[in-house]
Amino acid sequence: MASPALASALRRVDAVFGGMTAPAEGCLHCYDTEELALLAVPRAPLGDDLVRQFFHEVPSHFDDHPAVVQRLLPEFLAFVAAGRFSGMGYMPTGLGRVDWRDWPSEQVEAIEGFLDVWWRETLAAPDPPYGVGTVWELCVDMHRSLAPVHDVWAAAPRGGTEDRHLGDWVAYRIDELLQDDPFVLPWDMDGAALLPELQAWLVEHAVPRLAGRPDPLLARKVALLALPPEERWVAYSELVASAG
Repeated sequence: MASPALASALRRVDAVFGGMTAPAEGCLHCYDTEELALLAVPRAPLGDDLVRQFFHEVPSHFDDHPAVVQRLLPEFLAFVAAGRFSGMGYMPTGLGRVDWRDWPSEQVEAIEGFLDVWWRETLAAPDPPYGVGTVWELCVDMHRSLAPVHDVWAAAPRGGTEDRHLGDWVAYRIDELLQDDPFVLPWDMDGAALLPELQAWLVEHAVPRLAGRPDPLLARKVALLALPPEERWVAYSELVASAG
């Protein structure tokens, strides 16, 4: 069951996007005419499987892909919020493939409101329905930016569940981060361009939040991300050697 805040965000999405339609035109190799016809019927339920497929479909499969995404948002986000999406993490998303920030302000604010609440509640939950790393990746993909996601993490109180999730995510990704692997970021984004921003954010915000982690070297490894690669690996070797 969605929390009151998430339920409120869903109601706002429904108020803004509910009743929208899209042309019943699309790829007839992948969908039949009856499935596509549902897009043109206001509020016709698509069902979990079809709404998931439509939301992750490549834009070329529809005559008006942005309209399809708008049509899907109330049902798809309710599906996600209910914790029913067993394939969560499947990307890229429909929102990541449209310029939704150019839409009318009430639409932009409804989407931002849902993503913000969903991400905050994921971070605050000891055992969220979807993994924090998965939700992080999806929110970054939908925002097409790190800042809206990381600003929430940076503003969280120290020592709480948010810090534990951050430590778990960093521990899982630290080797890739040290190797400058751009695939730490969603694969459909410009990882090479965003990676330095991610590394700099971790140096500034993760290092002081990782005190008390089971791995006492984790914070020091993260701090190495501030160094150029050639200096980083010398320092890494010295760090490992000093730890015995």
